[in-house]
Amino acid sequence: MKYYIASDEKNLKQVRSLIKKLTSKGFTCVNDLNLIANDEKNQITDGIGEYEKKGIEEADFMLIFLTAGKGNLYELGYALSLNKKIIVYSPEKDNYHINKKSIFHNLPEVTICSGTFYKLVKLIHTLSPEGSEKDSLHLN
Repeated sequence: MKYYIASDEKNLKQVRSLIKKLTSKGFTCVNDLNLIANDEKNQITDGIGEYEKKGIEEADFMLIFLTAGKGNLYELGYALSLNKKIIVYSPEKDNYHINKKSIFHNLPEVTICSGTFYKLVKLIHTLSPEGSEKDSLHLN
C-alpha cells in the first residue's frame, strides 16, 4: 500500500525512522524525498505544490504525524476531498489532545492512533484490502 505522510520538519528524525519501519513492512511512502535523486529534487522544489498534490492523489491513505504544522490541514482537506482514509498518529498520547484537534478529526474517514509503532502497523493493516476495513477505529 502507498501512503502520503504529512509532518512538521521538527519531527524529521522520527518521521525518517517511521518511514524506514513502514518500508520494511511493505508500505511505500509516495513523498519521501530521500528516494529521489538530487537533480530531481531541484525540479520538485520548483513545483512542490504539484508534487505534493500528485502524492496525495497517488496514495492509498494519508498518515499525519503529530505534531504536524498548519500546512497539514490543507493536505488533510485535499485528501478528504478525494475520499482518502486518513490516520492521525502520535507516538505519544500527550501530543494528541483536544486543543490540537481540528473539526476534521471527527469525520469517519479520519482515524486517530497514539502509542507504539506496532499499534500503527496493526491499524494500517485494517485499511488494506486484505484487512477488515473499519471506518472509525480509535486506538488509544
